[in-house]
Amino acid sequence: MSLDGKVALVTGSGRNIGRATALELARMGANVIVNSRSNREEAEAVAQEITKMGRSAEVVIADVGIEKQATQMVDQAIATFNKIDILINNAGIRMSSPISSMSTEEWENVLSVNLHGPFYLCRAVVPHMINQQWGRIINVSGLNAFKGMKDWAHVCASKMGALGLTRSLSVELAESNILVNHIVPGAFDTTPVNSLDLISRVTVEERAKSIPMGRLGFPNEIAKTCAFLCSEGGNFITGQTIHVNGGALAY
Repeated sequence: MSLDGKVALVTGSGRNIGRATALELARMGANVIVNSRSNREEAEAVAQEITKMGRSAEVVIADVGIEKQATQMVDQAIATFNKIDILINNAGIRMSSPISSMSTEEWENVLSVNLHGPFYLCRAVVPHMINQQWGRIINVSGLNAFKGMKDWAHVCASKMGALGLTRSLSVELAESNILVNHIVPGAFDTTPVNSLDLISRVTVEERAKSIPMGRLGFPNEIAKTCAFLCSEGGNFITGQTIHVNGGALAY
């Protein structure tokens, strides 16, 4: 389960699942590019935790939904580390809007981050991965790729699009030893452990009632799934959708 010497780019890694994933990959030996769209303070805090482990970290502030910024982020990572071995497309946005009043701008904003972003980054990193004949790409999605949700047409469409991208690339890139998979988190508890916000805690308990395991997931559980797929244990796994949801979608 070692990733010594590997270089990982984790988008949206300033907090929650992205943060947990960046830290887990670093624990396994990887150097990490930490990305946030705008919050440098959060990204720098994650990078500091990584360097305390004895790994290297590079902070890049970039909006993955903007082609130029996504491409420049990869260029910066290559300039710093000379390679990218692992790409975790974790950044995503969600917003509600009825289809009858959804603006074109709302539609495009969601698709730009949730679907176009993974495309821009995959296109940029794949040539480097092909040259080294090794790569791991993981697209992190959500249950809304499989379950319709009111006022989330743009979100559901973008997440299902990312699934199609995963499946196509897994076939296209397999001969170059580049494995591409899709992780689907269920409902996750991102409330700070020390939070005294009673409303937040009650909300967590209410959401947990619909999950067979009786609780929400924790960010590190997605992080460990990503780490496994990037390790030798995942060497024969590609084109797959891994559901991590406590039984919320059992089929």
